Amino acid sequence: MEPIKPIKKKDEISLMEIYIYLKDIYHVILKRKYLVLGAIILGAAIGLVAAFLTKPTYTATLSFAMQDSQAASMSNIASIASQFGVSLGGAPSGAFGGDNLYQLFTSQRLIEKTLLCPIQINGKANNLLNLYIDTYHLRKGWAKSKNSEIRDMQFPLNQQRATFSRAQDSILQTIYTTIIKKPMLTAKARSLKLSIGDITFVSENELLSQLFVENLIREATSFYVETKTKVARQNYETLKHQADSVKMIYDNAVAARATLADNVPNAVRLSAGVGVLRKTTDMQIAASTYAAMIQNLEILKMTIDQNTPLVQVIDRPTLPLLKHKLGKLKGLVLGGFIGGFLAVLALSFGYFYEKLKKNLLLELKEDDKGNI
Repeated sequence: MEPIKPIKKKDEISLMEIYIYLKDIYHVILKRKYLVLGAIILGAAIGLVAAFLTKPTYTATLSFAMQDSQAASMSNIASIASQFGVSLGGAPSGAFGGDNLYQLFTSQRLIEKTLLCPIQINGKANNLLNLYIDTYHLRKGWAKSKNSEIRDMQFPLNQQRATFSRAQDSILQTIYTTIIKKPMLTAKARSLKLSIGDITFVSENELLSQLFVENLIREATSFYVETKTKVARQNYETLKHQADSVKMIYDNAVAARATLADNVPNAVRLSAGVGVLRKTTDMQIAASTYAAMIQNLEILKMTIDQNTPLVQVIDRPTLPLLKHKLGKLKGLVLGGFIGGFLAVLALSFGYFYEKLKKNLLLELKEDDKGNI
């Protein structure tokens, strides 16, 4: 190994100095080659053990297309306007426009509803939450808790979400955080120009991954459609209730008119037929009002249908799912590379530390000589 030369005080470093440093580091590595070799062997062993201990993961991907009739109408208008050199803008509107829609898939409300929705596993009713708990053996950790409520924690299939205890809320919150932060769940659009998106879920249970994305798209679609058509449906229900009331008034008027007509079959005086005329007028008013309401109800139905977005599933995950596992050969190579790299890095840092320390000592000696 060449003697370590003091670093000169200058702002730039020459290529020759870089070559000397690299050459010195190379000699250090050759001198400690058995240390580097040991680190490589140790890293390869750790990689091999990790390959044996690491559980495989299964990836389920569901692709879907979202079409909003309002957005489609605006797109048609915009394309016509563009022919005349007029731009109407392309920014999505509404609470679920653009990236907001994909944030909806990762919301706590929808993930909780997905976990709690009932499913059939081997002919037995269960939910995804219990399947998740069994997959990751969470009850083993709960058994060591000092809290008796956590040790005996259960999530019955028929329990309503509003009746959950504080401990159940805490566990559900922890599971949601794990799903989002790990991340196990991702939802994104394929591109800005396409209305096609993908939902991906990764877990150690093949069935859990498949059922999670299928139930999530169903819950999200239901919530999305319900929210988009909420106002129109409320108006429809209000008008339908009013129409039923008017229909009842009409029926009562018809019955009352018939009764009065029976009481005065051959009336000579005009005053005897006043009641019949009044009920006839009430019947006609109620009939025309009811007819107008029925027409408005049909219009509202068409409005609801037009405003209802279409969520079309394109590709569903099918078994067997895509499996990811660290192979033995890959674990050996990757572990050995990381071990050797860390050893070389440690030796390089040690070399520069010793060089810096000696240079500082030399500078201190020179300063002492100058003072004398």
